[in-house]
Amino acid sequence: MTRPSPRILPHRLEPGATIGLCAPSGLVQEPGALDMAQLYLEERGFRVLQAPHVRARWEYFAGTDHERTQDFNALARDPQVHLIMPARGGYGLTRILSGLDLQALVQQRKMVVGFSDITLLHLALLAQFGLVSFAGPMAVPDFGHAHRSTWHAPHFEGLLQAHTHLSPPIALPFSACEGETGRVLRARIGTGIEGTLWGGNLSLVAHSVGTPFCPVVEDGILFLEEVNEEPYHIERMLMQLHHAGLLQRQRALLLGQFNRCQPTNASATPYALSRVVEYLRGLVSVPVLQNLPFGHVHDKITLPVGGRVRITLLDERHYQLAFSEYNDKNPL
Repeated sequence: MTRPSPRILPHRLEPGATIGLCAPSGLVQEPGALDMAQLYLEERGFRVLQAPHVRARWEYFAGTDHERTQDFNALARDPQVHLIMPARGGYGLTRILSGLDLQALVQQRKMVVGFSDITLLHLALLAQFGLVSFAGPMAVPDFGHAHRSTWHAPHFEGLLQAHTHLSPPIALPFSACEGETGRVLRARIGTGIEGTLWGGNLSLVAHSVGTPFCPVVEDGILFLEEVNEEPYHIERMLMQLHHAGLLQRQRALLLGQFNRCQPTNASATPYALSRVVEYLRGLVSVPVLQNLPFGHVHDKITLPVGGRVRITLLDERHYQLAFSEYNDKNPL
């Protein structure tokens, strides 16, 4: 694991900025969705540049490793591109990560946004350079269709175009005064908890342990989400983070959306996700909050990986996140 450098803030995203679309991971199976995403972003006032191989296909991937690397690096080095947005996630970034010109992103203080497989890129930027990046929407799953979330304007553009931001109130799955869990939670949060926000897809965070791409965050607030995993797989990955000493260094854990993470008929261990969360709460001494609106879901907020966040209990049933220190107050 790598101790992050002093925080480097990307330039704030201004109206009319250029967004570069590339596909560093899985192939785009519906190319028309890219055109819909570009049209939407242009209607929002941005310029859009599609990388040459964003529609390519090689086995599972959006082009060969060389083509995907070439596309990403061209966008990273282009001073006219202000934000890089992957077309989609899937799998493939880990094959090319060592060849990506991350230094160019740092030198130009360029924004990167995405989730799922892109988690590893966020972690690498934080671990090796201290550059803040953004866990948030991507072109095809979020912008490439007609049923876009109404959250994009306030919680994607709204966060990237300001230097402070508030999440919507987030409902707890129980009252903060309800039973022992609620009493412990309220006692641990008190008037609020502040720290460095980081994390992403649980599989990618767990797989980064022991590599140069896993940051050491001593005052961390770790957020995690997952999709299509058995609950006992989720617990096993959480235990890996625990045994690596990572969970103990956090000030709080935020659990996002765990889509399609139920035990199946073929499961060796028919173990419910609620039991995993219950065990996690007994394992760690820090607050564990659920229902973070982030993950493989329609409505998601954008989260600054490496930025500051403060958690406050609004009342007995809701908490809120206040973000700060995640982009340069000066325009591009």
